[in-house]
Formats: sequence, structure tokens, C-alpha cells
Amino acid sequence: MNLRLKTIVYVGILSAVASVLMIFPHFPIFPAPADFLDVDFSDVPALLASVTINPVAGVIVVLIKNLFHLLQTKTFAVGELSNLILGSVYALSVGILARYTFKKTLMKKKLFFVLPIAVIAVIITAALSNFFIVLPFYAKFMPALAEVFGKFEFILTWIVPFNLIKASLQAVVFYLLYRGVGPYVTKNMTHYR
Repeated sequence: MNLRLKTIVYVGILSAVASVLMIFPHFPIFPAPADFLDVDFSDVPALLASVTINPVAGVIVVLIKNLFHLLQTKTFAVGELSNLILGSVYALSVGILARYTFKKTLMKKKLFFVLPIAVIAVIITAALSNFFIVLPFYAKFMPALAEVFGKFEFILTWIVPFNLIKASLQAVVFYLLYRGVGPYVTKNMTHYR
């Protein structure tokens, strides 16, 4: 199988896995009124694509899983938009940092430093995207949400801690998964590092 076809198949498989992981398992970590903030592990396949193929492949996995999830959205596509933004930042930051930093370090060791930096990037992006994009959209479609919380209070109380927990859990799961299958996948994707 040539490398281009192998890459397309691999991205397709990881997108399918990510789509399933976006639906199950997912669980809330906060009580009402923020019980709609669910943790899922659907970014883990995107991180795997980002590290084993390239960062753009990770973003493609994020895009495909969110397009699939639009078929059953309960958030007027705003939740998917937020997931697309944050998942893309996560995949890009992990992929770019893993590829272009610590040149002479093994990938397993690189990830130990790269993943916390990427988690911080996700948290900053979550705060900014919620302030400027996501919460204003929600306020248009669900005015009750805008009445309950002020934007700044909601971001500091719920969004930042939620994304810290979610991105950290995903980083741990990804790191453990990569330690097991990453070298095998990277070996089969011989053209890419």
C-alpha cells in the first residue's frame, strides 16, 4: 500500500474512532448549572494523528468528528464550533511542538514536555474563544444562559477548570496510548517522523 493511501486510511480510521469517542464514553464533571460540560476522549485520536502523521492530519480528524457530531447536536452547533477550535489548537500545538522542538530527544520524552504546554494553550484558547465567540453565540440561542452568568465569571468558574481537567485527562490517556502503539504506527508511516 502506498504511503498516501495509507495516510488517508489511517486518518479515516482515527476520525471514526474519534467520532465514536465523542458520543461514548462522556461524562460531566461539574454539577448543574454547568453539567453540560462533558469530558470525552475524542481528541486522543487527533493527537495521535498529529504526532504520527503531521499536525494537519490531527486537525482533519477533529474536523471530521465534529461534522459527524453535527448530525445529533443539541447546542445549535456552538458546542461543535468550540470543540473544533479547541481540538484544532490542541492537535496543532502538540504536533508542531513535538515535531520541531527537542530535535535529538525521543518522542516519548518530548511528549512529557510538550503535552503540558499544549494543555496551557488549550486553556488560554478556551478562555478567549468562549469570551469572544462561543458565549455570545449561546446568548443568542439560549438567552437564559446569558442571564444566569456573567461571561467573565462563567469562564473563570467553569470553562478554565473544565478545560484544565479535560485536556489533562486526554493528555494522560494519549501519552499512555502513544507509549504502546505510537512507535509501531510511526514505523509504518515511514515517510513521516
